[in-house]
Amino acid sequence: MLERARTRADRLMQIGEVFVKHGLGFLVQGLGGPLAGSLRRVRRLDPQARHTQPEHLRMALEELGPTFIKVGQLVSTRQDLLPPAYTRELAKLQDDSSQIPFAELVNALSGQPEEAMLEQFASIDEQPLATGSIGQVHAGVLRGEQVVIKFRKPGVLEDVQQDLDIISDIAALLSRYVPIAKQYDVVELSRQFARTLREELDYTIEATYCDRFATYFDDDPELHIPTIFWEATTSSMLTQERVSGIKISDVEQLEANGVDRHRLAVNATGAMCRMVFEFGLFHADPHPGNLFVRPDGTINLIDFGMCGELDDEFRDNMLPLFIGLTTENARQCSRAVVRLTNSHGRNVTPQEVEPEMARLLSHYSGQSLDDLNIGKVLADVMAMLHRHQLSLPPEAALLIRMIATAESLGELIDPEFDFIAVLSPYASAFVTSRISLDALAKRLSSLTREAVEFGVEVPSSFRKIMGVIENGGFDVHLRADELEELIDRVEVVGNRLVAGAVLAAVINGSAKVISYQPDRFRHWQSLLIGSGAGSAGLLGGYLLSTAGLRLRRPGRRRRLRSR
Repeated sequence: MLERARTRADRLMQIGEVFVKHGLGFLVQGLGGPLAGSLRRVRRLDPQARHTQPEHLRMALEELGPTFIKVGQLVSTRQDLLPPAYTRELAKLQDDSSQIPFAELVNALSGQPEEAMLEQFASIDEQPLATGSIGQVHAGVLRGEQVVIKFRKPGVLEDVQQDLDIISDIAALLSRYVPIAKQYDVVELSRQFARTLREELDYTIEATYCDRFATYFDDDPELHIPTIFWEATTSSMLTQERVSGIKISDVEQLEANGVDRHRLAVNATGAMCRMVFEFGLFHADPHPGNLFVRPDGTINLIDFGMCGELDDEFRDNMLPLFIGLTTENARQCSRAVVRLTNSHGRNVTPQEVEPEMARLLSHYSGQSLDDLNIGKVLADVMAMLHRHQLSLPPEAALLIRMIATAESLGELIDPEFDFIAVLSPYASAFVTSRISLDALAKRLSSLTREAVEFGVEVPSSFRKIMGVIENGGFDVHLRADELEELIDRVEVVGNRLVAGAVLAAVINGSAKVISYQPDRFRHWQSLLIGSGAGSAGLLGGYLLSTAGLRLRRPGRRRRLRSR
């Protein structure tokens, strides 16, 4: 790895030279200026072409150090952005394992709150248990408890921040000069990666995720989440319960300890499914090194530095995709995929995606669920998205990677493992919960609030408009597609308001008619009630059906959002 750069200019020079050396000069061709002379003097590392371009990209990121390694690891999860050859190669990136002397770690905490916290420990082993590019882990004893302490390495925060600023500048230049970079909105991607990396640098975020999972799985005796010791935890130091066990991929040791491997595979993958479908928060890196098994089969899950969270809107948009996949409905799947992805300003329609989606579904239609490999299906879907230049939100990309990892993990533990059998009950329960009466009632309540807020805001907005008109008017500059969307929006909300008013009138009128002269309408009560209920049901159904309705031209709406 390179020596630490003294200044931003030095670091920028290092990055440019490494990229050019590995035949990736096109990535920095827009930098120019003081770099131009140095870049021309750099020779290619591999004149005989012994390495592929994906290998050179991995080698360059490794040479550039922690920030670029972490970004490469994140990019490796995005098969919707890069061809499979690149994502496979970037997945090989490993954190730098250079060890920092314990005395240097302690000296870096001098004068900081962490320095006083260290006095709480009865002992800390100076030999690290593990070390990475960002942190180093040591064993210790706190209040009689065996713990592990993760220290953030000195200078990492400043170095990563400098590199992230440079990456942001490079992304802006690439977006300006390289058409494909602009199409994929590399500026926004760099922001997403920077946000993820900054969260990983703040250990209080990891500790909070750990606590949340401990609460969620409090009722599960098969899964244990380490306890966080908050009195000895800050953004640069994390203290948690030390757990031990057999590495979940060590099949021989599992067998020697009499662990039921099939039950273990079901419990491990079932926990991942609960995270997604019940909690909306999932561990995004469940590789074997983060799961340890006790002799009784209980799983210890560690390292919550990378987690994904799914909001209700995203999970609601997942519904049509799940239903479309299970019913092999290519049209429904295509509509759902377009809603879930970002077309980066291109007007990609479901009709463009549908033929390829139909071929993909037909390829798997003859296979039984037992033989279906979810990871392979998801990889094919990601490849299809890449061909159409559609990209997923970061959480969706992490989710797909997690599901594929969970399936591979289950098959590693038990070759006869059937992931579909584990996944299906959670997915079915999720679908049922999203269309239950309670869920529909919540959406109707939300719709009612939206209509009321709209009604309250209209008079005030109207008075402001009239004031502007009286003072000389205003100029209107609208594109045709923007005007159409505005009209569509007003029309939808207006229809809901009218339907809501009619619904209220029907209910109120039926009640008054019956209560006014009950004897007179005794023989007509059933008919009146039935008519009123039927009308209310029809109008209520309309309101519910429009609650989640998209505009008729999703491509145009997505294009407006992207500005």
